Amino acid sequence: MGPERLASLPRRSPTARPDPMDGAAITMGDAESLISQVELARRWGVTSRTVSRRLGFLGITTVRRGRCRCLTMEQLALAERFHQHLSQGGDSSSFNIQDHGALETQVIPARQPPAPTPGHDLAHQQLTALATALLARLAPSAPSADPLQRARGLAEAADARLVLTSKELTEVLGHGIAGWRDSRDDYGFRFTRHKQQGKVLWTVERCPWSHPPQPRPLPANPPRLSEPFLGRMGRYGG
Repeated sequence: MGPERLASLPRRSPTARPDPMDGAAITMGDAESLISQVELARRWGVTSRTVSRRLGFLGITTVRRGRCRCLTMEQLALAERFHQHLSQGGDSSSFNIQDHGALETQVIPARQPPAPTPGHDLAHQQLTALATALLARLAPSAPSADPLQRARGLAEAADARLVLTSKELTEVLGHGIAGWRDSRDDYGFRFTRHKQQGKVLWTVERCPWSHPPQPRPLPANPPRLSEPFLGRMGRYGG
């Protein structure tokens, strides 16, 4: 919208709630978040005169700080909405302040978090490290795999002469048995395949060299213990 069109439009009076738009109502806290008309013109890519006419149309009273006229953040929010409305092809006659809810918008500047002091940062790191170490001690450790689990299972099946299904044998071995033939020697045992009523069954036997040593039988007539040595004196008595 050109300056001539804005100049021909009637000036809107401030709304019933003039505080945000009235420059005289600016407090010391709001003074830290002001933006000048010059900066606003640079941002919009228009002249300062165009900015003044738009602000006059919106009923915004600027604040004078030194040689500059400035807007509060809430006034800026209304001006930015009006500028966006014009950029999208609208005109001032179709812009309604109440419909856009500009007076209800409050722009709060983001506050920078306070920089942590070196002592506080060090204490936080120490506390984090202590908590991590404590959690590591309290966490249950994963049970270690028993290296003799397969050997014990096969020995138990062989000594008890158990008949195992393919699934049971797979669980004892810890791996699959695909491709196994009628018999197979492995892990010091002989695995024999059987078939009964359409089911594949397995028996496990120890290899001859893997049998546990048998205890030696005692002799039938154990040798007689020798008499106590008495030397030349012979036996006492009689």
